[in-house]
Amino acid sequence: MIICVGTVALDTTRTPFKTAKRVLGGAAVYTGLSSSFFSKTGIVGIVGKDFPQDYHKILKEKLDLSGLKIDKKGKTFFYDSSFDYGFTRREENKTELNVIENFNPELPDEYKNADYVYLANNDPEQNLKALEQVENPRLTVCDTIEYWIINKKRQVKKMMSSVDVVVLNDDEIRMMTKEPNLIKAAKKILSWGCGYVIVKKGEHGSILVTDEIIFPTPAYPMEDIVDPTGAGDSFAGGFLGHISRKGKLDEKTLKESVVYGNVMGSFAVEDFSVDKFLTLKMEDIEERYHKFRELVKF
Repeated sequence: MIICVGTVALDTTRTPFKTAKRVLGGAAVYTGLSSSFFSKTGIVGIVGKDFPQDYHKILKEKLDLSGLKIDKKGKTFFYDSSFDYGFTRREENKTELNVIENFNPELPDEYKNADYVYLANNDPEQNLKALEQVENPRLTVCDTIEYWIINKKRQVKKMMSSVDVVVLNDDEIRMMTKEPNLIKAAKKILSWGCGYVIVKKGEHGSILVTDEIIFPTPAYPMEDIVDPTGAGDSFAGGFLGHISRKGKLDEKTLKESVVYGNVMGSFAVEDFSVDKFLTLKMEDIEERYHKFRELVKF
């Protein structure tokens, strides 16, 4: 089983072409839905009294919600942002932490035996509390964002040293390590104790770095991008999902998992919110995975 510890959110996303208001989002949602195509997945998070019943129904159909709390007094985490014309830059308009500000993750008993754990871009102290409750995971993965690097860098570093895989985008890893070169930055994080680092580079793909491997992969070429929100978390879901279904962590599986991550990220951007995942089928994923392999073969 995979568990995803992270936000379940209401997002307002503004692009030069359309605005989607208060739609289903959040790191745990994107990661969880992405990984659920490959393996049973549960989420650990919290929502407020304003969380729509329709969204709860969508999640319940795809995910185990034993770890999702409902605060009947508070409001759901809300994030309002805008993308530029080329979808390369995102500007925060408003963030309302609401119920996640003082969230204390408590894992159900069945989650404590989870094989795979994803710690999304939450408060690193909350992530560490959740991680301490998992008894013997086979693989643990964490992410973070600029906000926590600025405000809790020491705790972020502790979190990174406590997991097997660290996933960051190119801006975040440079900020975290003060290294301009991505490979040097990844190796610096490896020196803190994790075994694998993945650098997400948006439309330019990703790089997997270990002590023995440097594996760069391009992004799947897309003609129609609607909403890049959640692409990175969807990447993590595909990455962890494929590892989970293979049940091993050799070099071949690692590389395949990075490609599946790129594929799941490419589906996420094709529609607003998680709408693409609601009609997506496993055969669509496998078809795009094999197209990807053909594209990069020479």
